[in-house]
Amino acid sequence: MDEAEWAFFAPFLIENRSRGGRRPQDHRKVLDGIFWITRTGWPWRDLPAEFGNWNSVQRQYRRSTEAGIWDVMVAALAESDAVDTNMQMIDSTIVRAHQHAAGGKREIHRNAIGPSRGGLTTKLHTRTDAQGRAIGFCLTPGQASGMAAYGDLMQEEAPDPAAMLADKGYDSDDIRDDLERRGAGPVIPTKSNRRVQRPVDKATYGLRNRIERFFDRFKHSRRTATRYDKLASSFLGFVQLATIRRWIRFVRAT
Repeated sequence: MDEAEWAFFAPFLIENRSRGGRRPQDHRKVLDGIFWITRTGWPWRDLPAEFGNWNSVQRQYRRSTEAGIWDVMVAALAESDAVDTNMQMIDSTIVRAHQHAAGGKREIHRNAIGPSRGGLTTKLHTRTDAQGRAIGFCLTPGQASGMAAYGDLMQEEAPDPAAMLADKGYDSDDIRDDLERRGAGPVIPTKSNRRVQRPVDKATYGLRNRIERFFDRFKHSRRTATRYDKLASSFLGFVQLATIRRWIRFVRAT
């Protein structure tokens, strides 16, 4: 991390009063170690010694995750002046679950892992602003449809959009009715088996590639491109960290 990035993270970590264990002596070094794991996807035991004891860094990651520190950071960035929520997008992507992430049958379903094409997977559902910057996440087993997470995504603390972009997988009367109640115009293509075909402005719908680019950049971090974590909360924490790093770079550029 450079000085500008650390200036953003420092207040959240230093003021964290999570219970249990000793507080780390060097928050910045610990966070650098967490980012190293996020980017490389390596096991915690392979964390270079320069970041400190791997077990201590892992425990601090779990404490921060359980305390909701990463959630607070994403919310803070989503409330910045750089956010553009007038137009929003929702979509999902499949993340393959490594064999280390899979436990017993009951355990994997509780932690958002399920069978789909290619084996056990997790589906990451995301809601973004007009520039493709994430403002909300939801995890489901890989076989779940995109519509299954719509309600949870719309409960995120973010303003209702004037327009919502999504692909045909979100073409349902319930979703369209909900968006209209929120005062949002659904920019969603109609499924071919629909009796009534609704027109979509192609120029506006073409902007949906921004959320696709988000997923592409998000998977540059190997810890999020493949799921190695048994717990859904641990995996979601890495998702949030990868997103926060991208958010900060954009905010600084503006």
